Amino acid sequence: MTRSTWSAAIALTATTTLLLSACGGASGTATSSSAASAATSAAGGSSASSAATASAAPSVPAEALNIIAPLSGQLGDQSFMDSANDGLQRAAADLGVSVKVIEAGADDAPAWERNLTEASATGESGLIVTGGTVMASTLEKVAAQFPDQKYLIFDSPSVGPNTTGISYAQNEGAFLVGVLAALITTNPDTFPRATGSKKIGLVGGMDIPVIRDFAVGYEQGAKSIDPSITVDLRFVGDFESAQGAYDLTKAMYGDGSDVVYQVAGAAGLGVLQAGADNGRYALGTDSDQNQLHPESTPASAIKAVGNTVYSGIQAFQAGTLEMGTTIVGNIANDGVGIAFNDALVPADIQAQVEALSQKVVDGTITVDTAL
Repeated sequence: MTRSTWSAAIALTATTTLLLSACGGASGTATSSSAASAATSAAGGSSASSAATASAAPSVPAEALNIIAPLSGQLGDQSFMDSANDGLQRAAADLGVSVKVIEAGADDAPAWERNLTEASATGESGLIVTGGTVMASTLEKVAAQFPDQKYLIFDSPSVGPNTTGISYAQNEGAFLVGVLAALITTNPDTFPRATGSKKIGLVGGMDIPVIRDFAVGYEQGAKSIDPSITVDLRFVGDFESAQGAYDLTKAMYGDGSDVVYQVAGAAGLGVLQAGADNGRYALGTDSDQNQLHPESTPASAIKAVGNTVYSGIQAFQAGTLEMGTTIVGNIANDGVGIAFNDALVPADIQAQVEALSQKVVDGTITVDTAL
């Protein structure tokens, strides 16, 4: 069994693109289960963007809403893209909309632009859904060419007046697994695969700002437990090479890391496999990956991508999704969190992580960001 500190009914806070770009994230206390309510409510003194810079899309009958989703990656990663697709498919099943998903290679930028342009040019999609930080500049270019087309981009701020962004405080989720990683390496009696080396690792897909944001939060979380802990940070160079990630992780274990956190998309499956094969621990990301290797995966950092995509579509269908705004998911509103593997992580260790999670929520701890 796994247990998660995030809820299925996602509650989000809307902020303007300007605020997100300046701050790299925001806290909120919106309690609605839909992005529609979150996008129009104030939280912690913040308000939704003004009518001068944002407009709500008109409501669309379910039978008339066609959604095309050109992605910046392929399905099957059991993480980020699969989570987004889950939200799309649930929208099709629950809301009665038509969904067409278009996959592309995670490093094939020309295909991203081609697919996005072709989807826009058809004029057949009421809402185009895309995602990934790497897709933001492509969407910004294409959306400007089709000002009447509405877009929803996940894992990115809004990039234009006809786009709504969904961004996540991934540094906060990484903070939580960093806390756990530190508790693992400093408690080898509780975690028998650990050696007590006080060394942990992170394997990123590419050296880009969003991955650095994970790394900053992860290291801060670990050092909040023991400042002497060291973090080994390495990059695969892409988000697809599971073998490359496996080899990096194996080397990191050989250099003393007790735990390695994967932030590498589909390549990250190699990190989790290396943990299983090398008698150490590995941490999942974006989705609950604990059961892929339950003997060696004590937890996963969660981005509620599927829930937020679903809620965004639901809001668009209701006519309450505001273009030109960015919805932010963080620990406080369950947009990010941690899913524990109860079989590996005792309740007292979980309680220590959750105590620090609450300090982030109440503002006692501010998680650093690379953005």
